[in-house]
Amino acid sequence: MESWIIWAILWAIVGGVFNFLYKVIAQREYDMYVVTTYSYTVTFCISLIWYICVWNYEWDLGKNGLIFSIAFGNIWFYYLSVVSRVDALRNIDTVIFYPIYKTIGPIIVTIISVLYFRESLELLEIIWILVGISIPLLLINQNEKRIQKNLFRWIFFLCVTAVWASIASVFPKLANVLLVNMDLFIVYSALVWIIFSYFWYKIHHRKERMKYKTEGISKFIVVSWIIHFFAFYTYNMSMQGNLAVAYTINSFSILIPIILSIIFYWEHFNLKKGIVIALSIVSILLFI
Repeated sequence: MESWIIWAILWAIVGGVFNFLYKVIAQREYDMYVVTTYSYTVTFCISLIWYICVWNYEWDLGKNGLIFSIAFGNIWFYYLSVVSRVDALRNIDTVIFYPIYKTIGPIIVTIISVLYFRESLELLEIIWILVGISIPLLLINQNEKRIQKNLFRWIFFLCVTAVWASIASVFPKLANVLLVNMDLFIVYSALVWIIFSYFWYKIHHRKERMKYKTEGISKFIVVSWIIHFFAFYTYNMSMQGNLAVAYTINSFSILIPIILSIIFYWEHFNLKKGIVIALSIVSILLFI
């Protein structure tokens, strides 16, 4: 097994826990901008120390400008996906959100992988991608419309989230294709995230005087930073291989936030949802 596949599997595991954090933020009514700003500030400091120790802070204005530009594009689109994701999860169950999100995303990424990066894809894999589109859509019915709040409105935000996240995944792949220093890429990505978080924090609080809860937020920030760092690192390392396959492997991560949400938040679950989730995973297995 190639090393990038191992990284992709680790990304799926850590990424699943990472995605559950957004459900926790939504449920506990934390200020997402505060949590992410502190988390990535620590990530930036640790990754910068690592980079200095390993690379002795090599500096090249041209190369650094390129790496910063790629990191900026990555975080810009991913940050947009995080904002829409948290808003969606306030009004739609994780059991609905992640199966559909983790089906739409790989399809978009596969198209980008084939058309832009010229990565090969067999006919059988294309067929199973199309099969994977239809299966999670079985989750949407009149019964769910009664259970969920503003279901179809937040399905729209779900699709927007998948598009933003898919575009964001292109940039780490581009960084690997261009053979840039990935440790420095992580440093710049964390720095850009801090800037975005602080910027949106100021705008958000200027427009809306919402009162956010802070109980247990310090411990949550520590846990969040650890998971953020490992999810981000494994994500970037997995991009060394086939973009479409790595992103599809990550689709296995849907099980973790769904199971955790059912355990901790007692989200609605039934046999039909279990079958749909199982079929989604089978379609992913056949794709790989």
